[in-house]
Amino acid sequence: MSATGKQIVVEGHSFEIMTEKQGSAWRVEVVNSAKTAFAFDSTFASEEEAIAHASDALQSTDINTYLG
Repeated sequence: MSATGKQIVVEGHSFEIMTEKQGSAWRVEVVNSAKTAFAFDSTFASEEEAIAHASDALQSTDINTYLG
């Protein structure tokens, strides 16, 4: 298992979207600048789908939820 990440900035805050393939499913979590991780329970069919889900969550939810 290897994890890959993508940087995203939302409302001036930097986050890393980390993905990991487990079997045939992808898992995703968001890591803030304080290194606090927020994992999503859902699994996804592709890495792109996982990243899109986390990105949408960051942009459509009160950003304070992810600031730790």
